[in-house]
Parts: sequence; structure tokens; C-alpha cells
Amino acid sequence: MRDQSLTSADLVLRLRSAFPDVPAEVIGLAAETTALRRVAHDKLGSWAARGIFSRALLEQASRASIARHRARCFVGRENILEVGTGTGADTAELARVARRVTTIESDPQRCEVAQHNLHIQGITNVCFICGDAQHEVAKLDLSSFDGFFADPARRASDGSRFRDSEDYLPPLSWLLSVSISGLRAIKVSPGLFIEPPPGWVRQFIGFQDECLEQTLWFGSSIVDSSVHLADCDLTWAPPADSPLLPFATLLSGYLIEAHGAINRSQHLRVCLSERGAQQVSPDVAYGISDAQPAVSPLLSVFSILEAFPFNQRTLSERISALGWTSRTEFKKRNFSADLDHLRKALHLPAHTHNAPFGTAFLFPWRNKTWVVLTRRVCE
Repeated sequence: MRDQSLTSADLVLRLRSAFPDVPAEVIGLAAETTALRRVAHDKLGSWAARGIFSRALLEQASRASIARHRARCFVGRENILEVGTGTGADTAELARVARRVTTIESDPQRCEVAQHNLHIQGITNVCFICGDAQHEVAKLDLSSFDGFFADPARRASDGSRFRDSEDYLPPLSWLLSVSISGLRAIKVSPGLFIEPPPGWVRQFIGFQDECLEQTLWFGSSIVDSSVHLADCDLTWAPPADSPLLPFATLLSGYLIEAHGAINRSQHLRVCLSERGAQQVSPDVAYGISDAQPAVSPLLSVFSILEAFPFNQRTLSERISALGWTSRTEFKKRNFSADLDHLRKALHLPAHTHNAPFGTAFLFPWRNKTWVVLTRRVCE
């Protein structure tokens, strides 16, 4: 077993000493893989114990549950073309539901890494092409494919994120133009705001509390701006005709915080209205309801204790009166003050067993900044 106190730098030095003839980039990849085993297992699954991956590859790779969700849409396909193999995480899931997958990866080392990762999983129905995708696709007979999936590189060599989808490798506009008569899907940055071309729809993928991915689909039954929570296998789609409730006039009853993927879908008000709740305001992504909504993975519900215009002294007095401790949460929307500084300034007592705590929300409403003190409602 590897010494847990050994740093990555120490491991590189030991490997170089033990294997002086092995190229430095291979030594570096081995050290990175070793250091990332635990993270990779949580993200990719049990096969990662024998897999190979760099930090950059692991960051871009889809979580196992997300890759499986996407692959389910391709069940029964004869031949899927994939652009951007990466670790092979999506490739493996596609290969499990299709007769054959042809995958293109521009980086030779990444191509070898993916081949190894598929080999240890016993996957044999994948054909690898190493080369520039735009050049290699031009040589293929696209009529032989009935599915297409792309995971373009969305980061520069220094690790910074591309802000423009035309900087993706390959560019998004080219990926959208790949002419395959079948189901198509392209993984893009979750924060990318795009008006999909005719026939394309967007789906936002959540995991735990975050919106982790956005997938563009063509030729699927997926509803545009739908949300899928991969950790609980739950999908929500905005209804075609849903009356919208007016914005909130009172800050009482229950406060609702939607999952990040619901907010990202830009259909928060629809989701809240379905559940009889009102959005606080056009610029504040919280909901208010007189009746307690059902708690679900899509929405977190908080019982409102009191609401008042923000004043640090008043906030301190009210939290003190409630006996809340340092375990208290602070959440905000469009509130400029730093919450860490605010927390320190309040001098909350250390949390002890069974001591009360709650959640304080801060946001603008009716030309003032308001504080809403709440307790989380649990099932």
C-alpha cells in the first residue's frame, strides 16, 4: 500500500529513481493517477482502481451516473460516432448499449489511456481513431452511423476554461454541423447560454446540489430546458402550458430554494408555480409559499420564522435571541456583502450538541435588502 503521507512530488522522485529510462510524461501520469485514485473511484466507479487518468482528464470526465443516463438514450444503436474520448468514461457506457462505437481522440497519450481503461472493463466493441476530429470525420462514411456523441475539450492547456464555444476543440459550430441521421448529443459547459439551432434542445444535469453539465440533443424525445438529477435519477421538464403565479407580496410561510439545475434552466418560476409557490421577484431566485410544499430533490423547503430589512445589529440580536450557533447557514442572492465576513462579525457561539441553528437568507426585495430567518424542513 502506498504511504499516505507521500506527496505527489515525492512519488515522482521515487518513480524516476526506480525507472530512470521511463519518459518523464509517463512518470508524471503515473504519479497523478496514484494521487487521484480516491477521487476517481467516487466519480467514475470501481474500475478506476485499475484505471489511468490525469487531473485534466478526470475534471472533464462525466460522472458514472451521468454517463449512464445519457447512454440510455442510445440503447439499440448500431454504430455510434464519438468525438473526444477523454478517459473513456462516456465511451464505455455507450459501448454497453450499442453494437459498436467509433471514437476519435486527438491526443495520442489520451487515446492510449482510454484504450487501457476500456480494456480493464472488458469492453471490446470500440474502434479508436487518433487524430484531429475535423480531419478524421471528413474521411468517414457518415451514413454508416446512427448515433453521435461529442465531448469537446473546454479548457486551454493551462487549465483555464474557454468562455467562447468557438474555442472548444473542436468548435461547437462544427460539432452541430456533423451530418449524421440519428440521435445526436453534445456535452457543453453548464454555464454556456446558447439558443439551440432548430431541432436541438438543452438538458441540464444536476448532481447533489450543483448543475454539473449541459447536453445539447437532436432527434430525441427530451424536452427543451429539462432537468435531470443524476444522483437520484429524477427528471423534470417544464410543461408546455403552465400558468405563472404573480411574484411574492409577503415574506411569510415557507421559503423555497430550487436545485441549481432548475435555476440554470431558467424555468424556476414555472417550477415554483406548479407547486403553488411564488418567486420572490424577477431577480431573486427563491420562492415563497403559504402552504408547505412537498420536499423533493428539486426543491429545498425552509419554514420562515421572521423577516426584516437588513441591519447587522438587528440580525445579531435576532440570531442571539434564537440561540443560534456557528452551525447556522447563510445564503444570499444579489447581496453584495461577503458572507464569511458577516459571519465573523456576528460572533456566533461555537456549536454544541443539540444547540439550535438555522438558515439566514439575504436578498433585495422592494428596494431594500431583507433578511429571512428560517429552519430547514426535512422529510
